[in-house]
Amino acid sequence: RLHLCSHNLETIETTSTTTNKLLLEVCMAAKYEGESLTRYHRKYQYKYGNSPYQLCTVL
Repeated sequence: RLHLCSHNLETIETTSTTTNKLLLEVCMAAKYEGESLTRYHRKYQYKYGNSPYQLCTVL
């Protein structure tokens, strides 16, 4: 999977439209991941308390 991602980045056109679209897709993915963390945070906080590994477990 990592090879596929790096291969896609190596072959991407460097036009403004392409890079803007990539930035938009990365931002949208981060937004949805953030919403996911928000939904499940309380559940994991209850289960693991103040564990220093809590964030890794949620991710």
